[in-house]
Amino acid sequence: MGLRRGARRGNEEWIAAAHELLKLLAAATGRADLSDASVLDVGCGNRIAAAIVNDEVPIRRYVGIDTDEEVIRFLLEHVDDPRLDFHYLRAHNAMYNPTGEPLESFGRLPVGDELFDIISLFSVFTHLAPHDYRAMLELVRPHVAPNGGLLFSLFVNEGMDPEQRETFNRELRRRRESGDAEVTAAIEARVAGGVEVPDFVDRIPERALLEAFYSEPYARKLIEGTGWEIAALHQPVRPIIQHYFICRPV
Repeated sequence: MGLRRGARRGNEEWIAAAHELLKLLAAATGRADLSDASVLDVGCGNRIAAAIVNDEVPIRRYVGIDTDEEVIRFLLEHVDDPRLDFHYLRAHNAMYNPTGEPLESFGRLPVGDELFDIISLFSVFTHLAPHDYRAMLELVRPHVAPNGGLLFSLFVNEGMDPEQRETFNRELRRRRESGDAEVTAAIEARVAGGVEVPDFVDRIPERALLEAFYSEPYARKLIEGTGWEIAALHQPVRPIIQHYFICRPV
């Protein structure tokens, strides 16, 4: 498949990562595989579809949604598998779809009344500002089956290794010293015991929302009242996935 998206260096690594994510979805929901599961993948890109189709991965149903119209057009034109379906969501994202509509303006996703056993969002919250973090959780909630679950990955700044932490803090100091009001306010609100852990930082402002970092307490707080409860927060499985929440509907 064309339009390869993501940080993997080559096609084999790209596909291998997709297989690992599919295994993770199965394991996270207590399954050996996804042969009996329906999956709604928001921010789907095309690597998981490529793995399913080209490598005959067992899955009952897979529906992908993306804000990249070109990706969805490509998938609709090139994937001929009755188990798979794809939809474009014209939602705004500073990185992927800056001309789209505000996420909170969408009442439901374009999948009708279909409910899914698993809703996944890989590398989506890593590019969301706080207001869209909550809006996305609320948007996907009506589409989960009563016994279904949600898995989404994100950057949690407390989980960095020492080298990442030093780079992160150095960037925060640089931005605060340059008069960046967003970072200054975030740090002042969160400084405790000399440790700087702001609730949210768009880490590379010249590339809006390329890396959206959250403190763990704030990431948890934003889930409250969205119709989800936290089952677990898992550590990164590098290079496959960042921190990831598993949630249940309430």
